[in-house]
Amino acid sequence: MKKIMTFTAVMLGLGFVAVFSNAFGQGDTKTAAAKPDAAKGSEVEVKVKEYTIEMTTSVGAGPTTFKVTNTGKETHGFEIEGNGIEKEIKPMLKQGKSGSLRVDLKPGIYKIYCPVKGHKMLGMSLDLTVK
Repeated sequence: MKKIMTFTAVMLGLGFVAVFSNAFGQGDTKTAAAKPDAAKGSEVEVKVKEYTIEMTTSVGAGPTTFKVTNTGKETHGFEIEGNGIEKEIKPMLKQGKSGSLRVDLKPGIYKIYCPVKGHKMLGMSLDLTVK
């Protein structure tokens, strides 16, 4: 009887160790490695030039960094507007320059455009769907 109780106590102790090591990220390396990536969010490559914006038109919700490069000859900008967000890259991007803009996107439709006067009307505008 004493051996059974000792065996049971040891097994319960091992069970607690396994549960707590998984709960604190010690036992599951896949979970521990995935957390920093999820916190980083996603990146969207963007190219702006006369008079277009080249980028995906659909992304997942969450922290998103837009990496914008001006591949045109004129100065261009990048602005996102919708769902309570209105942010733009500052300063404007001269020819060959790059910049980034980080936002936390919620599901919905956002307007992406170049805020340089007249560029939006010349076609530098698109809708971004966030799922």
